[in-house]
Amino acid sequence: MSETTYKKKLIEVALPLDEINAACKADKDRKTGTLRNIHKWFAPMPLPAWRALLFAALVDDPEDDKQRVYLLDLIKRLVAHGADLPDPLDLSEAQSLLSRQFPEGLPPVLDPFCGGGSTLVEAQRLGLSSKGSDLNPVPVLITRTVTDLLPRIHGRDALKPTESASNDELFETFAAGRSTGYEGITKDVVRFADRVRAAVAEEIGAHFPRGADGVPSFWLWGRTAICPNPTCGAESVLTTTWWLSKRKGAMSWIEPRAVGRQIELDVVCGRQTGGPPDAPKVGRGASFTCISCLQTIDESEIRRQGQAGTLGQRMLAVQVLAPDKSRFFRAPTSADLQAASSVARPDDLPDISLGEPNQYIAPPRYGISSQLDLYTNRQLLVLATFASKIREVYDWVLASGGDDDWARCVTTLLGLALGKLAQGGSTQTRWKFDSRSGSAKPEGIFGRADLPMTWDFVEIDALSEGAQSWLQHVKTLLDALPYAPHGRGTAVRSDARTSSLSPPGLVATDPPYFDAIGYADLSDFFYIWHRRALREIHPDLYSTIASPKKGELTAFPWHHGGSREVAQRNFIDGFIETFHNLRASIRADLPMLVVYASKEQKSVADEQSRWASILTAIIDADLEITGTWPVHGTGSTRMRGQGSNAVATYIVMVCRPRPAGAPTSSVSDFTRALRRELGPAVRDLQAASILPVDLDQAALGPGMQIFSRYRAVVDQAGERVTVGRALDLINSALGEVRDEQIGELDPVSRFAARWWETHGWNTGPFADADKAARPLGISVDDVKRAQVVTSEGTRIKLLGGGELDRAWAPSNDVRPTAWEAVHHLVDRLVRGGGELEAAQLMAVLGPLQDPAMALTYRLHDIAAAKGWAADQERYNALINSWTELVKLSSSGPAATGRLF
Repeated sequence: MSETTYKKKLIEVALPLDEINAACKADKDRKTGTLRNIHKWFAPMPLPAWRALLFAALVDDPEDDKQRVYLLDLIKRLVAHGADLPDPLDLSEAQSLLSRQFPEGLPPVLDPFCGGGSTLVEAQRLGLSSKGSDLNPVPVLITRTVTDLLPRIHGRDALKPTESASNDELFETFAAGRSTGYEGITKDVVRFADRVRAAVAEEIGAHFPRGADGVPSFWLWGRTAICPNPTCGAESVLTTTWWLSKRKGAMSWIEPRAVGRQIELDVVCGRQTGGPPDAPKVGRGASFTCISCLQTIDESEIRRQGQAGTLGQRMLAVQVLAPDKSRFFRAPTSADLQAASSVARPDDLPDISLGEPNQYIAPPRYGISSQLDLYTNRQLLVLATFASKIREVYDWVLASGGDDDWARCVTTLLGLALGKLAQGGSTQTRWKFDSRSGSAKPEGIFGRADLPMTWDFVEIDALSEGAQSWLQHVKTLLDALPYAPHGRGTAVRSDARTSSLSPPGLVATDPPYFDAIGYADLSDFFYIWHRRALREIHPDLYSTIASPKKGELTAFPWHHGGSREVAQRNFIDGFIETFHNLRASIRADLPMLVVYASKEQKSVADEQSRWASILTAIIDADLEITGTWPVHGTGSTRMRGQGSNAVATYIVMVCRPRPAGAPTSSVSDFTRALRRELGPAVRDLQAASILPVDLDQAALGPGMQIFSRYRAVVDQAGERVTVGRALDLINSALGEVRDEQIGELDPVSRFAARWWETHGWNTGPFADADKAARPLGISVDDVKRAQVVTSEGTRIKLLGGGELDRAWAPSNDVRPTAWEAVHHLVDRLVRGGGELEAAQLMAVLGPLQDPAMALTYRLHDIAAAKGWAADQERYNALINSWTELVKLSSSGPAATGRLF
């Protein structure tokens, strides 16, 4: 094999994964007060991860342990504050080090799939200039705002109100003294946001009547269908719940009753006890029970009525803010109904099709065929009016003394706030209950990256000051500004196959995940409103009626005549062309970073197909993978999202042009290299607490690192081995690694794992246990003495499924085992005192610690294969907490606790 002709970067040698993953978790767990709040984008990689990755990709590996430890410690400090910004002194230290690394000037950074701009934000934070591009106008707008428009006006003061300014323009926010950071623009965005709100209220406020009992906050709606029972024919309500509030002492709900063919709805409010009847929704599909005759209206009938345009909408209840600031629910009044029904659909909005129904966009199955169909007429009027007023803001700012940069920035930020307003202002907005308090609030679209069919929804008052209102969205957007950088950058709309960077620098990107997210299809939801408000400010982004679909590098069959094969081939060919093009933008002494992940899938074959596609493109573009790193990038709610359209672990692939003299390998030599190198790599992944659900995916990285260093791997017939075949070989080698890990366990734990796979937590015959134990050189009595099983007559049962003795420790056990260590850790973590109590046990495990980790992975795999969800979640939770338990076990209360 040819020698490496470049100096390795730190990222090709070492990374402090534990600290990076902890920072990513903190970033994802914070829902407000992060850069993500400037506007919705899909599956953004956390800022701390990009900060660490970019720095490690730029600095040389020092080839000296002490110097390497210093660099790794600096990265730890750069991400130590999680979702918060790094300490200025640590950031300055990193910037100085990079300046010494590049005395001729720092290289620029290019991200040709710029998304929400995370890569480029962190590039600027490290002192580098940035260029972002994307075929899709929505991510370009977001990236342009945070890396170009905002940096231009950083540190400037707010405009001073003129003598002719209206009272609406005079605000307490105009504090004395010079502005720092983005304080000045924040004040003016508040000022003009309020002016926009006042103008909208003046124009359409009459459509939101205020009653004598207070001001309506939210209107709750449900869809309706005609019961097909010929003896009934009632217009039944299709709702998933009758609950309005589950808050203790103030429970409220709807009680339906049939009066002939009419369905009457009574609102019950403020009860101490009780509850509503069962909701009419039946099972997981779209079947409902008729409220009048109790016959099932099945999904086919619901679809038929939807396609015929006969599904209706009915206002179910109203939440009111009383004069004393308390909130209560009541039935809709005639004024409520008249105000909603009297609004005509605005006639100057583009009718953009939702396309054919697919796995991510469900409404067309039920006759909801266009973007405009996702809104009530009143919701459309609200958004259209806000957009029209935002179009005037640029001239308002100029008239108030602002220059072009200031006016463009204020107007664009308000345009982004409009996108956020749409996110909470459609029929996709759900009434979501808090599991702890029982109260409810509206939750906007895109909790997942899809458009589901909604049967009940909540309409918000955008002019109020409550949840999902205009003022709330402006506030959350402005809370994101302190996380924006103030460097130099550009963001343009262009195809990644033609994007370029001059002079060459660092290319780092998080490209589309095959068919995990329909970026362009979903972006139309925002594009329609951005275009209406901002097309004069950003004419280069809005030359088309809808977000461009042609050329998007995803693999959706419905974009390619319904053929999965054609879609996959288009994806591969497009990325081969992209990576070939990007090679010209890579500086010779720098790698390219490609971050890849895909949504969690039950189908291993589908997942492998996704990975084979992107990896084929990398290898066929003559790139070599010189390093791979798994980054968690998920928050505490990850387990609840399993099986949903959610992104799993991100795999960072460090790529270099493959040397011209790279050798060819036989299959046998490749498999030998896998057996030799994959075992240590998997142990490193496990030591980094990669979740069991992600281990298969994460292990592809080091496997492909081996595969890609060859010009080709050929079989006995001289045929080139495909990436798909290579992935099969990697998975086979991974299975061998796991089997070896189990083989290294103590005999009792090996017995227990095999017995559990067959019997779970149920009892089994003693004779079967005896047959299973003897080949391992032990007896059933040995297993009983090790406190791993208990006997019930002639049957035995594993211990570990229920609560265990919290006083257990290896030191007071005559035969401590990995099985006991795992289940005592799980018991304390899940049922006991949580991480602190589990860490106290971790502190005394000694040599059982590593076998316990290996066994946890194995037990998770068994649970997943068997469909034992509760057990799968317990073992996943233990691995997810493993790093923290180890950390706690060596310091603080956990370490102290083991002394007593």
